Amino acid sequence: MFPLDRSKAIVKELEGNDQIVFKYVDPEGNIAGYPWCPNGATENIAGICNREGNVFGLMPHPERVFFRVTHPDWTRETDGQGDGRAVFESVLDYVTKKH
Repeated sequence: MFPLDRSKAIVKELEGNDQIVFKYVDPEGNIAGYPWCPNGATENIAGICNREGNVFGLMPHPERVFFRVTHPDWTRETDGQGDGRAVFESVLDYVTKKH
């Protein structure tokens, strides 16, 4: 959470610097409240990076569901990769294409 008295200015600065990497959204991609934003994050921000883009902070912890069997409802669909793996693979794809 940002200090309440500076929250709007901080979000505006992050947006201006293209530092907001992820936001909590519903299955259709719309900004949504609980349960899609489970922690009440300011402006539904889930991940930010520094100005250089080489340091990244993320709240949802995709590493928890790298493998499908670690998802809370894994018994409904036991095969395949977890949702979190896609996050790490997209980062690797981006980095390898950039260099």
